[in-house]
Amino acid sequence: MPEGEKKPVINVDKFMQEHQDEIARLVNASLNRAGDIIQRKVAAGELQPNLHDVLPVLLYEALLTNTVATLRLVARMLDNNRGPGELPRKEH
Repeated sequence: MPEGEKKPVINVDKFMQEHQDEIARLVNASLNRAGDIIQRKVAAGELQPNLHDVLPVLLYEALLTNTVATLRLVARMLDNNRGPGELPRKEH
């Protein structure tokens, strides 16, 4: 960042408050998706319906889906922080 240029300030708390319903929806959707995948795998006989088999798959699927959702929210947060007509900053 060139000397004298102000660093952008992102108000994460404000963003979280403004998008609280969407964040809750994304978390619920990821847990439901993971539950659906586990249910199909148990029904197909790929997993036994016990904590030892199910927990790693549940954690993996929830983490994967939440990571994608988090990246989308962060991208939107950064876009919202940009001024009108301002282009994305390129790091050198």
